[in-house]
Amino acid sequence: MWYELEHLKDYAETVVIITCTDPPSVAEGWNAVFQAFPDEPWGVYCARDTAWMPGSLQKLAGHMWAGAGNGSIELALMNWTFNIGGGLYNAFAMTRSAVNRFGLFDENIYPAFYEDNDFQLRQARMQPPMQPKVLGDVIMHHGKPHESAYLTGMATPDDPNHTPLDDKMRNHMSHRGTVNGNYVHRKWGCGAGGWHTCAYRTPFNKQLPVW
Repeated sequence: MWYELEHLKDYAETVVIITCTDPPSVAEGWNAVFQAFPDEPWGVYCARDTAWMPGSLQKLAGHMWAGAGNGSIELALMNWTFNIGGGLYNAFAMTRSAVNRFGLFDENIYPAFYEDNDFQLRQARMQPPMQPKVLGDVIMHHGKPHESAYLTGMATPDDPNHTPLDDKMRNHMSHRGTVNGNYVHRKWGCGAGGWHTCAYRTPFNKQLPVW
C-alpha cells in the first residue's frame, strides 16, 4: 500500500483512501469509488495488474475532459498491447452522465468474475444505447511483460511452501467463477451458445439494489 500511494503522488496532489469493514467485491469497490466522488465529471477504473504505457494516462485525461464537456464520450475503452480473452473491460472510463444513466454495478456478483460481462450486457441494452468508444492512442498492458498467456491477477505462481493454501484459493476462485457465471447467465436469459444468445432486454433482478 505504501508503494502504491507513493507512486500515486506522481499523478495527483490528493489521494483518498476508502476503507471497508469487510473485503469488498470488485463491483462493491467500483461502486464505492463512484459514490465517493459524486461531483467529478468522469472517472476511470483499471485492474491492479494493468499498466499504462508512457503518456497514455495524460491522453486519456484529455479525451475524458473533452468528452464529458461536449457529451461525445460516455464510456471509453483502452487499446491493449495484446488481446487477453476479449478483455477490453480490464480498464474503462465513464463520465458522470454515463454513471447516472447506467447506475452502478451488481454487488450480487462476489467477489469477482463476470462483473464486466454483466456491465457489457447492461450498457448494450440501454435506450438509447451507451456506445463504447475505444481510444486508439490510450495504450495499456495487462499482465506480466512478454507473457501473452497471462489471464488474471489471481493466476499467481504456486508457492511450494504453501501448497494447501494455494489449492484452497484456487478451488475457491474456481467455484466463484462458476457460481457467478451461472448467475449472470440466469439473470440475462443466456443460452449455452455464448453471450450473443442472451434473450432478456432487462435483467430479472432489475429491482434489486444495484446502486
